[in-house]
Amino acid sequence: MPLTNTSDAPALKPSNAIRDRSRRIAVRRSTVHGRGVFATRELAPGELVCEYLGERIPWDEALRRHPRDPAHPDHTFYFDLGDGTVIDGAVGGNSARWINHACRPNCEAEDHNGRIFILTVQPIRAGEELSIDYALFVEGRHTRELRQRYACHCGSPECRRTMLAERRRRSAKARNPCDALQD
Repeated sequence: MPLTNTSDAPALKPSNAIRDRSRRIAVRRSTVHGRGVFATRELAPGELVCEYLGERIPWDEALRRHPRDPAHPDHTFYFDLGDGTVIDGAVGGNSARWINHACRPNCEAEDHNGRIFILTVQPIRAGEELSIDYALFVEGRHTRELRQRYACHCGSPECRRTMLAERRRRSAKARNPCDALQD
């Protein structure tokens, strides 16, 4: 049951209350990538898992800080808020920063007035790893090298093999607007 309107506000408690929910999840080694977040009990669809916490900074500050680890320059804990700011989960963050990407995720991130909440989208078994679709946006052409740089290892049969957002192909009419004038 997604939190979608102001009547849901009582469910959105202060972040310290949401931290108490973290007992339902645990961070441990992942077969997908590094560390991951796992359910310690069954979770129902629409269940609030946690809030993505960290320092809120403008993108120019995030770029100044980047990369934290020169050996892994593309590994960050940034969550883009879409308004020119990001949450840096590496500073004051919580377990949410360890949620890995999957092309068929079992959770989603929802923005509620600049606060990011992770909710389940399907039943999750105890011991199952939680995942979201990162849908990373990178300007410019998505070359083979760029897709490999952001390679996905989720193992889903529908894996698109990259954490980059899917690009929508434009129809022939959209590519050539002059064709529409030739009725």
